[in-house]
Amino acid sequence: MANEYGLGFGSILAVVIVAIVILFVPLMMGPVAPPSPPLILVFPVILLCVFLYLHFTSK
Repeated sequence: MANEYGLGFGSILAVVIVAIVILFVPLMMGPVAPPSPPLILVFPVILLCVFLYLHFTSK
């Protein structure tokens, strides 16, 4: 019954691991500087490329 909706042991384990990483990795980081403006622009460009790739390959 649990696998009928895609919510199996692997899914739950993945969510728990991501939650642990989000909670504890910032505690291990040292002082950080804010990203530069060109680096900020990299993320939307990468996301746009991924979106376009998925859009065109799904047809």
